[in-house]
Amino acid sequence: MLDRNIYPKIDLNTYQREAQMKDGSKVLLRPMRAEDQDALYEFFQSVSSEVARYLRDDVKSRLVVEKWAKNLDYTRTLPILAEKEGVIIADATINRRRFGWKWHLGTVRIFVHKGFRNLGLGQLIIEELSRIAYKLEIEKLIAEIPDTNTAAINSFTKAGFHQAAVIPNLAKDRQNMPVDVVTMVKDIKPAHDDTYDYDF
Repeated sequence: MLDRNIYPKIDLNTYQREAQMKDGSKVLLRPMRAEDQDALYEFFQSVSSEVARYLRDDVKSRLVVEKWAKNLDYTRTLPILAEKEGVIIADATINRRRFGWKWHLGTVRIFVHKGFRNLGLGQLIIEELSRIAYKLEIEKLIAEIPDTNTAAINSFTKAGFHQAAVIPNLAKDRQNMPVDVVTMVKDIKPAHDDTYDYDF
């Protein structure tokens, strides 16, 4: 059986980390809290209609953001916010299942405000999500990205993800148009390693 004591511990209720972007400015990474509802709603109002077409959720809807804030459960969905001087400039999540044959997987999504792109923030956040995933005993992280979003694909690649598949017409955008999706994967820890004690 896997010895879970090998993992460093993380308290998501107190976790936060300061990081530095390419321009030298600092950001604070921390989990979303219920009181972030209004600020997160304002953050997503900057999303253009063209970009919103490809997002999984209707992030410009206040009801959607209210639902997220009301139903926070870090064991299922861990939202990580990036703040600069108290203002949200990026949002990311790790979604996971606690039971079943995919309990060891985490699905990652990230959105960076258009005013803070090309500063290495996306890659910085993805790498931090990988560190958090390890502490949460997640073995693999998965990202699904529209094949037209080359900037996101590049950020995930630089953060250690590899392209596992391109699936034609896997999703549909807000205009009901088919979208080819790139599936990217990062191994957080080996599926089997002598470091771990397995009981088969």
